Amino acid sequence: GVFFWDVLDVSTLNPTYDVIIHAATPASAELNASNPKSMYELNVRAMTNVIEFAARHETPPIVLFTSSGAVYGDMPIDLERFPEGWTRPSSLPFLSSAYAEGKIAAESLLVDASSEGKCVGLLARLFAFSSVHLPLDRHFAIGNFVRDVISTQTISIRGDGSPIRSYMDGQDMAQWLLRIIDAGSSSDIYHVGSERAISIRDLATLVGERYQSLTETSVKINVLGQTSPLDGVSRYVPSTDFTQRTLGVRETITLEDSIDRMISVGLRSL
Repeated sequence: GVFFWDVLDVSTLNPTYDVIIHAATPASAELNASNPKSMYELNVRAMTNVIEFAARHETPPIVLFTSSGAVYGDMPIDLERFPEGWTRPSSLPFLSSAYAEGKIAAESLLVDASSEGKCVGLLARLFAFSSVHLPLDRHFAIGNFVRDVISTQTISIRGDGSPIRSYMDGQDMAQWLLRIIDAGSSSDIYHVGSERAISIRDLATLVGERYQSLTETSVKINVLGQTSPLDGVSRYVPSTDFTQRTLGVRETITLEDSIDRMISVGLRSL
């Protein structure tokens, strides 16, 4: 069976599970900016409770942790994609994100617990995603663009549109995570994300084009050029070469198809 508990509390479930998936950290840019101490502590406390529960099992269970590519910080100008397990040069500034620092701390706790035989820890560092299940009212650019184009036929880019991202469909993400559980090693780090880089400005244009193709309605795009504490890193794109080769996975859903699905579901919900 599948059971859930609030990982901020010690689990009262019976320790009889083969696999524990820890994906409970809030991806909240607002919390990260307004209360970084709380964001950091949420990461550490949640992982501490997951490990405590895993350690009570007679046979150490698999613990898959969905960490984040945010642990790498901003990408050096000479790096096109973050390789799996990339080590930040000491010349780079310290991370300023409590979310990223909390993920690093949680990863370290899991690695230590795995080496102590409490569990079989698996690390998946996730990047950015498109999905029919993605909230449209958070800080996720692609979700905001789909919301805006459906409701007003106008897409507003708050910044200058220059940051670079890549987007994997949530269905592919789920398949990759299941494959990590089936065949992953606790000694490796896996990237879950797309290698197809796209600027935020080009993403807005693509969402507009897909909407126009589906509805035959023209779309206006506004670039506001504002800055915000919620702004992320300038480039956020993974290499998945090692992950694809060792696990035999690949992307099966294009960004265009993923956007079409998001728009279609959004239109049906009006």
